[in-house]
Amino acid sequence: MANQVYEAARTVMAVREYQDREVPEAVLRRVVEAAHLTASASNAQPWHFILVRERQALRKLGSLIRTGGHAARAAAAVIVAYEKSSGAFGVSDCSRAIQSMVITAWGDGVGSNWAGWVGMENVRREFGLPDSYDVLAVVPLGYPKRKVIGKKRRKPIGEVVSAERFGTPFA
Repeated sequence: MANQVYEAARTVMAVREYQDREVPEAVLRRVVEAAHLTASASNAQPWHFILVRERQALRKLGSLIRTGGHAARAAAAVIVAYEKSSGAFGVSDCSRAIQSMVITAWGDGVGSNWAGWVGMENVRREFGLPDSYDVLAVVPLGYPKRKVIGKKRRKPIGEVVSAERFGTPFA
């Protein structure tokens, strides 16, 4: 029996080039709802997500992210922030939410990619987040410009997975 979630995890690739095409509102809603529904430590939900769709705002966002200029050309993007007081739990919880968004988007044929990494004060200020938040990442969203076919370069599973105890071969 096919497992659609596994297939999404198996085939998802980072996308940094997007078609000049809008992503339907229903798909964007599903992506942010997937983030919202993600489990969090003690159910604290220390996050806040900002869905950015306006072209001018996307261009500004892309200019503010050192490693995410491609966000300027995306159909939409989600700014992912966490409450600073949540510390490492906030980073972990938001990371889980990002993966939920990436997999959900991919299931609808929408590409994405994690852009940036904590401390994006310029993004926080520009998009009106209170001082009590830190921006962890930005997730650009859009239909891939070209067919995404790739072979994931992963270490052999036996090098990164053990059975029962470190070093015991995983068959």
